[in-house]
Amino acid sequence: MNIFRWFKGKGKSAPSSGMEAFKKKYESFKNLLDANNDALELMARLESVAEGDFVFDIQFIRSRSSSILAKVGIIVEALNVLGDNRYEAIKGIYEDLQTKISSEVSTALPDEIIPLALPLTQIDRRHLSQVGAKNANLGEMKNRLGLPTPDGFALTHAAYHSVVAENDLTDRIRHLLYTIDPNNLEELTAEGESLKMAFREAVIPTRLREEVTQHYQQLVALLGYAPPLALRSSGIYEDQEFSFAGLFLTRLNVSFQDFFPAYLEVLASQFNPRALVYLCQKRLTHREQAMSVGCLAMVPAAAAGVMFTVDPLSGASDVILIDATWGLGPAVVDGAVTPDRFFLAKKPTLTLIDQHIHDKPILLAGLEGAAGLTTMAVSGDQRTQPALTEEQLLTIGRYGLQLEDHFGEPQDIEFAIDPPGTIVLMQTRPLQVLASQPEEASPAFEQERHPVLIDNGTVACFGVVSGPAFVIGEDQELSEFPEGAILVARHTSVRYGMILHKARGMVIDIGSATSHLAILAREFKIPTLVDAGQATTTLRSGQIITLDATHLRVYEGEIPELLAETAKKTATVSETAIYAKLRRVLRWITPLNLVDPKLSDLTPAACKTLHDITRFAHQMGISEMFKLAEQASQYDIQSVRLKTPIPLNLHIIDLGGGLETGRHARFIPPESITSIPMQAVWRGISHPEISWAGPIPIDVKGLYSVVSRSLTAAPAEHADFWSRTFAIVSRNYVNFSSRLGYHFATIDAYVSDTRNDNYITFRFKGGAADEVRRGRRVRFLGAVLKKLDFEVEVTGDLVVGRLWKYPRELLEEKLDLLGRLMGCARQRDMLMADDAMVDRYAEAFLAGRYRFEGEAGSVPSEKIQERHSS
Repeated sequence: MNIFRWFKGKGKSAPSSGMEAFKKKYESFKNLLDANNDALELMARLESVAEGDFVFDIQFIRSRSSSILAKVGIIVEALNVLGDNRYEAIKGIYEDLQTKISSEVSTALPDEIIPLALPLTQIDRRHLSQVGAKNANLGEMKNRLGLPTPDGFALTHAAYHSVVAENDLTDRIRHLLYTIDPNNLEELTAEGESLKMAFREAVIPTRLREEVTQHYQQLVALLGYAPPLALRSSGIYEDQEFSFAGLFLTRLNVSFQDFFPAYLEVLASQFNPRALVYLCQKRLTHREQAMSVGCLAMVPAAAAGVMFTVDPLSGASDVILIDATWGLGPAVVDGAVTPDRFFLAKKPTLTLIDQHIHDKPILLAGLEGAAGLTTMAVSGDQRTQPALTEEQLLTIGRYGLQLEDHFGEPQDIEFAIDPPGTIVLMQTRPLQVLASQPEEASPAFEQERHPVLIDNGTVACFGVVSGPAFVIGEDQELSEFPEGAILVARHTSVRYGMILHKARGMVIDIGSATSHLAILAREFKIPTLVDAGQATTTLRSGQIITLDATHLRVYEGEIPELLAETAKKTATVSETAIYAKLRRVLRWITPLNLVDPKLSDLTPAACKTLHDITRFAHQMGISEMFKLAEQASQYDIQSVRLKTPIPLNLHIIDLGGGLETGRHARFIPPESITSIPMQAVWRGISHPEISWAGPIPIDVKGLYSVVSRSLTAAPAEHADFWSRTFAIVSRNYVNFSSRLGYHFATIDAYVSDTRNDNYITFRFKGGAADEVRRGRRVRFLGAVLKKLDFEVEVTGDLVVGRLWKYPRELLEEKLDLLGRLMGCARQRDMLMADDAMVDRYAEAFLAGRYRFEGEAGSVPSEKIQERHSS
């Protein structure tokens, strides 16, 4: 049944089950869009984890991959509802990928059998997930940098889990963390104390007891005496994503006889009220709070202190700050004394530039035979003597610079000095700086020699690169893209995926960090800045630039200092087995193989990853919405007709929120339209300079071609000349389809405040004139669409334009212009007698001259210019 005949016959029929079925398809489309966005965001996050220094375990990979699978499952289901199960094949692809991913994450890691204890001589940053950051950094200093550190061993997270399992504490811990209420401190403290008591009374597993004894005996053999120990907590996330600063217990001067009670006391410190509130705020699970413990030979410190490799308060990066006192370090960090404070300048050479010496009346010491620390008086003149000599300060400062350089960021370092004067580094971790110096934000070299060309945008892939810019033109072939250049483009078209192997970086005017191109950039580790605004007009091809995507900047020229800073970063974490596991899982999730901009590869069989499925389903979902209007004839649909002098005979079907509530009249005014995209289209259609009626200048040959075509065309093709215009709308959606005479024009668009949902697809086909003239018209349309940032395909007399992920305001502008463009294209094929008219029409339209020269009401170019200048 023809929908337009049906419209005439039904008029304002009441809502029915047919309408509900129609709405169900639209709801499926929205579900598809939502799940698509969620899936892409989850993929982006998982890719980011694979790139950085982030500690995670196999459970993390399982949970995140399951979330992505769940979202893609929703997409597959929604697509089949939309397409009446025409996409059953994609279900098989999805299930196959689901099996592969599940198989990968369900198998054990090659080295997942973690020892209960490891000597510090075998530890470095690759053991983060086993011994926590504090122990891993200590091993890194000892074994990779050769810096002086204590001897000892670490009890791994496996040791912690063995204690928990031996004493049946898993469910109690899980229950506490699941039910914890940080606002009910009384209950929280009571339940925490109960668990602390359970740990204090826990039974040490036999195997753990044996391994600890073995490692301590090896330590005794190494040192030649039985040292007291320092037991330091090292949580799995401590000093990494979360600081846990001061939340967990450290026990000093512990004899081996007291080792296990002290160890259990350290584990129990996870359940003090401060730690529980922190765990709750960070939403950590019982698995993520597993604790390693460092067991270090005590250093009988004559002096100790803390060094910050930048000033943590002012953020001054050229100054090292050192606090020190007599005896053990807790006197400094606990505030038992006012320590001496020293300032070292880093450049031009490390130099002591200032010091503040205080009275230090007490010190902390670990006495032989006495558990814990003892407070002792400092005698005589020593109280006001500097705790460190200048030579010691400079040595400590050099260690600080070495550690800052190795870890690539400011460090917070604890140290001690034994009685003979040997400096021992006890700990290093990232320093939290409260403020940055203005100079650091805008270094002098950048301002004077390297002006900032762009200073905004969104990072899609971190990093710094330098090279020649390549501003790609709308018609420029990607084959011209030179090796090692930085791509500068208007929007995040997936077609640029074809040159990523040659690109050193990317700067994109408009785009999202969750776009397909951004995901590809992360996969290929290409520093990329998106949403940079006016990069295509600010930068020029061949111009040497430095892209600092991390800080959202583009500088003129090459800045070796910036490039060198980036090169300092080490990637030792990525060498671990858990990262290899993640990469194996990601190969079924994130690579995008459907990169053909002509969409010729969009088949279920071409989908090799979950990312491919999202792209396939997104594109097919839009196509199904295109077909929705054709399917309307199958349903009992209510429509209204727009009351307008424009001869469009426009009928509107409202799926919800597209028209004013309560509008049940047969005719409604344009003011009743509440659909965001339809309002924008209508602004263009009803533009005062756009004519939808009346004759246009007749070209004799063009008229002849029309007459010839009308005589040979099937009767149905030119029936109902002005009657075939309708729109399916909702608050954020429009499918506007018109058939004026011999051509079809369709706009399908979703416009909302969620830019990842947004898109426009425009199609225009046909005409009354001969094939050559129709071809000229669609080339004119294509030229305009390209200038409006659309991806354009022209085939015969068909032009298709697509636009994705633009902000709402920009899409509204584009829809307005599409409304005007449809009016300007009306019967234009009959006038286009030569190819030169393609460019002339496009130029006139883009200049706002919608009645072209030679036509009634047209304005000469010079008059337009006079208007603008006045």
